[in-house]
Amino acid sequence: MIRRTIASRLAQAKSTLSQTMESILDINRRRKTLPPDPAIKKDQVEALSEELKILNKLAEQQAVLIRKYETALTKQGVG
Repeated sequence: MIRRTIASRLAQAKSTLSQTMESILDINRRRKTLPPDPAIKKDQVEALSEELKILNKLAEQQAVLIRKYETALTKQGVG
């Protein structure tokens, strides 16, 4: 029962990490296609950078959770 719960949480964390990584890649694509106007570009770059910072922190947290769940599943499999 507990193993199934951890496995389900692991799947959810992997899914969330995947979505977060797609968002990060999307932001990086948008940064490459910004308009040449320096005033507009500066504002957009700042906004995208802030969003990227938040998404990177979220991805890091999800990666930690995934490691935690994988470790817990490994311990339960052995025990």
